[in-house]
Amino acid sequence: MKKFFAGALLAVSLLAGGAATAATTTTAITFNNSISANIGNTLTSSGTFTDNYTFTYSSAFDVSSAIISISSGSGSGLDISSFTLTNTTTGQVYTGTSSTASLLQTYTITAGNLSSGNYVLTVSGSSSGLGGSYGGNINVAAVPEASTTAMMLAGLVVVGLMAARRRRGMRKTADFAAPGLAGFAAG
Repeated sequence: MKKFFAGALLAVSLLAGGAATAATTTTAITFNNSISANIGNTLTSSGTFTDNYTFTYSSAFDVSSAIISISSGSGSGLDISSFTLTNTTTGQVYTGTSSTASLLQTYTITAGNLSSGNYVLTVSGSSSGLGGSYGGNINVAAVPEASTTAMMLAGLVVVGLMAARRRRGMRKTADFAAPGLAGFAAG
C-alpha cells in the first residue's frame, strides 16, 4: 500500500512539474496601416507554449499569415505543433499547413471572404534545451461588399454602352459626309 501511495505521489508531482512549464500568453494585435501585424515569441527554457493573438475585424476580409522557426540542431530549439485561426464569434477554425525542411519549420494560413467578428490566431508547440523563437506576420484585406461590386459592374456597362453609341454616331456622320466629298473631288 505504501508503494501505491508513493507511486501516486510521484505521478502527481511529475504532472504538476510538467504543468508548471506550460505557458499561455494572449496578445492583442494592432495592425500597421490597417493591413498587417508582426507576431512572434522567444522562449528561453524547455516546456510547452500556447500564444494567442486576438483581433476584431468589422467587415468581410481575406487573411494570410505565416510563421517560421529555425532550430539550432544542438538539442535546443522550438517545435511548432499547430497554427490556427479561429472565429470566436462563430467557432469556425482555419488550420495552418506545415512545411519542414532541415532545421526550418514554416506554417501558413490563407482564407478568403471571412465574416466580421472576433478572431484568435493561435501558435502552439514546445521548446527544448535553452528554448527557441518563431516570428511571422498576419495580413488582412477588406473584401468589397456585393453592392459595391454590382455598382462598379453597372458603371462599366454604362460606359461601354456610351462608347458603342458614340462609335455608331461617328459611323453615320462619316457615311453622310462621304458622298459629298466624293462629288467635291470629282467637280
